[in-house]
Amino acid sequence: MYRFFVQPQINVATQKLAGYELLLRSSHHDYWVTPTNFTAVSMAQQMVLSHREITNILRDHPNNPQISFNLNREQFNDQETIGHLISLKKSVPGLHLIIELTEAPSLSEVHRFAALYKAYDIELSLDDVGTDNPWTSAVREILPFMDTIKFALQNFRRQHRQSEIHNSLQTWRDVADLYHLGLTVEGIEDQSDVALAEKYRAQTTQGYYYSKPVPYCG
Repeated sequence: MYRFFVQPQINVATQKLAGYELLLRSSHHDYWVTPTNFTAVSMAQQMVLSHREITNILRDHPNNPQISFNLNREQFNDQETIGHLISLKKSVPGLHLIIELTEAPSLSEVHRFAALYKAYDIELSLDDVGTDNPWTSAVREILPFMDTIKFALQNFRRQHRQSEIHNSLQTWRDVADLYHLGLTVEGIEDQSDVALAEKYRAQTTQGYYYSKPVPYCG
């Protein structure tokens, strides 16, 4: 059994809700856990599950908060997946949909598919910059096609690279300015992390300081 949990994303300027990231979970011995294989759930099934959560969210929030949905590189390039996302976008009036790319596609892949997403006002965000998606020529080439980038504090902590956070965050702030990208900082755990995000002019924050991923209940 699968369902989507949600984690709120916060507008740094107002400290109010900006949106939610949808995070897939599977039931295992009466607990909800992160699936070991996300592709085990068909994209058609994921769309049914996500549609249920999104309609509930937008019912309760008439200001249409943004909804973030994760894709890996293979899913980004899959025409059937793109079709499902376009159908989802068309079926939910006013849906502000952001695709978070957990793996950077190649420039040729972006050239081939990005226009399909953009044609339906589906935004693209490169996830985990500085860690899973470090600064490389391949990443640099696709940044003009992104709308936002996402910097994960928790990845640096997990890799025992806390001493690099300030310099890396400054680098990606400069990148965001250069390419006119929004910047989200996730892994916010306390007020000092909020201050860090403010210092580097992040537009959006996310993390356990606000809420762990939970079932949406309004």
